[in-house]
Amino acid sequence: MYIILNNENEKVAHIQNMMILDATQTTVLGILIGDCFFGHDKVVIGKIFNNTAYLVNGEMVGKIIQDTAYKNTAPNKGQMIAAWDLLANIKEHTSTWIVETKKWSKKSFLDHLA
Repeated sequence: MYIILNNENEKVAHIQNMMILDATQTTVLGILIGDCFFGHDKVVIGKIFNNTAYLVNGEMVGKIIQDTAYKNTAPNKGQMIAAWDLLANIKEHTSTWIVETKKWSKKSFLDHLA
């Protein structure tokens, strides 16, 4: 599992089993396909590379770190249904080349997923 931190190094989400979960690890906020992440808009929001989540415009929205204390658990049925619903509704799953910047997005990672 991985933790997503905001620009103030606060935990805002988790990545587990290609699902982006809220900070409590209960609600599915988005999914990953390869290195691309998706929320409820059905299009690529950004990509994760170099341990950073970047929007398609190159702005940073999160830092990705490994949760070394995590004990692996299976996702529950509700999480699987929510993730499948997001996946089934994606219409565009490719992204243009992202040129990363050092600028943080004014909107939070969670706002981009909503």
